[in-house]
Order: sequence, then structure tokens, then C-alpha cells
Amino acid sequence: MQASVSSLSISYLNSTFRSNIRFCGLRLEAPGFQSDAQLNKYQRIRIVPRKSILPKRLVSVSASTSDNGSPTKSFDYDLVIIGAGVGGHGAALHAVEKGLKTAIVEGDVVGGTCVNRGCVPSKALLAVSGRMRELQDEHHMKALGLQVAAAGYDRQAVADHANNLASKIRNNLTNSMKALGVDILTGFGTILGPQKIKYGKVGFPDNVITAKDIIIATGSVPFVPKGIEVDGKTVITSDHALKLEVVPDWVAIVGSGYIGLEFSDVYTALGSEVTFIEALDQLMPGFDPEIGKLAQRVLINPRKIDYHTGVFATKITPAEDGKPVIIELTDAKTKEPKDTLEVDAALIATGRAPFTKGLGLENINVETQRGFVPVDERMRVIDANGNLVPHLYCIGDANGKMMLAHAASAQGISVVEQVTGRDHVLNHLSIPAACFTHPEISMVGLTEVNSKSFYVIM
Repeated sequence: MQASVSSLSISYLNSTFRSNIRFCGLRLEAPGFQSDAQLNKYQRIRIVPRKSILPKRLVSVSASTSDNGSPTKSFDYDLVIIGAGVGGHGAALHAVEKGLKTAIVEGDVVGGTCVNRGCVPSKALLAVSGRMRELQDEHHMKALGLQVAAAGYDRQAVADHANNLASKIRNNLTNSMKALGVDILTGFGTILGPQKIKYGKVGFPDNVITAKDIIIATGSVPFVPKGIEVDGKTVITSDHALKLEVVPDWVAIVGSGYIGLEFSDVYTALGSEVTFIEALDQLMPGFDPEIGKLAQRVLINPRKIDYHTGVFATKITPAEDGKPVIIELTDAKTKEPKDTLEVDAALIATGRAPFTKGLGLENINVETQRGFVPVDERMRVIDANGNLVPHLYCIGDANGKMMLAHAASAQGISVVEQVTGRDHVLNHLSIPAACFTHPEISMVGLTEVNSKSFYVIM
């Protein structure tokens, strides 16, 4: 499927000219924009960023890299990373390559959400669903000269496949860091003050270490709206669903973004009926509208999927004593009760929330914004007064800039470039996104709607 691109296509401009433009706090190397002197009256376009969309305190932050200063004393480490997910792992490996003495603090397991409860196991399940769809396509099999009996599956074997793959990759990540000399410190990390961290396990004494630079890379957790009771069995999040402990006959999926769409692909391939519950007026509201329409025609309409749009799931009660899961729907606009659904299970796919509680941010006068750690375009943390916190960075889902695993990795590498003396600003518009359904969806850059909201064309 063709990737979505901005309607402000730059292909018609002279690509030999390069200049810097500002976009939502990011510096973009934008090929194709010419100065006014180089444009004739028919080509001249003025693009003005909407600064009003940025918090005032962020607009005033200096872009200089000299704010971080240089160490005046010795430290235990050159760099300490809190969180060993994809972002932290990428930063750690790049730091070692740059000659930095590096440690990574992890309170759970190496690999974070992506490896253990996200990208890896979900793609393993999607690989199974893809094979099932191929085997179920009698016309395609016949065209290949193949005769296939009714396709079936072993639920536990499928679940084991996903779990084993995650375990293998987790071990590979751990071994790669150890082999390169990264110290893996087990325990929950808390910032005590500038360039100082404590970590430890419950019931054991804490350890205190110092570092010239610190990166927060604590990721995110599933977001569950109020009124929804998650029991982990019949009302579940993506964390539970990836274990595939059951394949329900009828499952409601609350939210129709990437997570919900991928799970609908898995469930329908394995024989479930799916009902989407979406608060906005159309499915897949985060997609480019044209891609969303095509995706609905290909991924929704031909399958055992129905949907309710423009409604909130204001209350969900888990199944018990043989009773079904009860979902109470409310009109998103009028807030009036609209309908009640009875299903076998409900998957809450309403996005993710930053995991930043308990980090000790109050010790350095940092206030989160809806749970996200505020940062500038170089991932440097900003305190409650709008000032940069020296030697402190935040990458990945915890800063909310772009909640994708490969974005976290790119941000981590960018930060390491900065702490080793090279000014670097990551161009988030160059980072693609993908939904691994069958067929897949991919996109990169601005949609037409977003380009109009970020720029004024004069």
C-alpha cells in the first residue's frame, strides 16, 4: 500500500536547494525549498509554522548544546540509562561504540514492552494469522495446484511460539550488551538529584551511582479508561492478549488504532467474531483518511467484524459465573446511554500511557505533562520553570513525541551523539509507521490534514 505523504509535496520544487525550516520544534533538512529570490511569482509559497501549538515554555528554550556543560568531577559512569527497552538498548550499544562507560538500569526484564509485551510477540501471532489466511484461501491454493484440508491450529502451540520468540530475542539483547561491556543493573531506578541515581529491589538495600549524563527510557503501559474493570481473563489489555490464553468466540475491541486493528487480524484469522468500539465518528481515526477508507474496505468489511463508532465504552464488567462481559455504550457527543453489548471478551486497545511514576522527577523540579516528561527537540528534559535540566534526557514513549519502538531507538542514538560532542536533531518526519495486518499498512511524513494544521500557506 502506498505510504501517505504531505499534500505539500516538495517534488515539484528544485531539489538542488537545501535550507533549514522549523517544524514543531524540530529542525528539518528540507530539500527543495528555494529562497524568495529564486522563486518566480507563481512558485512563491510562504510557510509559517503555527507556534501556538507549542507550549510557551518550550518555544523559549535555547537550542544550544552548550547548556549541558562538562564534568567537573569523576563519575561512576559516563552514561546511565533508566530502562532497558528498545530505546535504552539502542542508546547503550551506541554509547559503547563511542567509548562511553555505560550502565543500564532495569526493574523488570531486558527488552521492555516491544520485545516482551509488544512488537515481537504480536508479530509472531500475526505471522500465524497470515499463514491461516493463506491456507483458508481456497481459490489461491487451487491456483497453485494445492489441495488443503480445513486449516486448524493448536492455541497453546501458537502461544508458545510467540513466547519463545520473545524469550530468544530478550536473551540476545541481554547477551549483546554484556558482551560489549554494558553494566546491567537490576532494580527500579530513581533520580535523587543532578547526575545521581539510586536503584534496587524491594526488600534489599538501594545502590547509589553517579553519571555524567542520564537518559530516561522507561517506556509506557496500556492505558485503561475509567469505568473499565480489567480482570486479565475476560477483560484484557494487549499485555494479556499476547499470551493467547483463550481465543473467544466473540470479542469486543475498544479502540481501532494500530493495536486494535492488528489484534482484529489475529482474532478473525483464528475464528473469532470482532466488534470494534470507537469513540470518534470513523474507524482508524489516526490514519490518513484515504488510507483509513481503503483499510476498512479491505481489512474490516470482508471479515467477521462489525463496529460502533461515536460511542464510549463507559463501563465494562468482566464475565463471571457463566455470564457474559457487559459493555455499556454512551453517545460520545450527547453523553446519553446508547446501547449495551454482551460479548465473550473485551480487549482494551485505547492506547498507551507513559510509565514515569516513581522516577524521582520532583527531586529535579520536573513536572510531567499528562504523565509525559517534557523535552525539547534534542530530548533534553525541561523543568517546571522552562529551563533545561543539565545532563538529563528522555527518549521513547516516556516523552510522548512519537510512540514507536524504532523512534525510541533513533532518539537514543541521537542523544548519544549529543553527549559525545556532535549536535544532532532527529527528524521525526522521516520515521515511518506500520500496521502489520494482512495486507500491511505503512506511512511516513505528514498527512494532508496534519500539514494544514501545522502550517499556514500564504
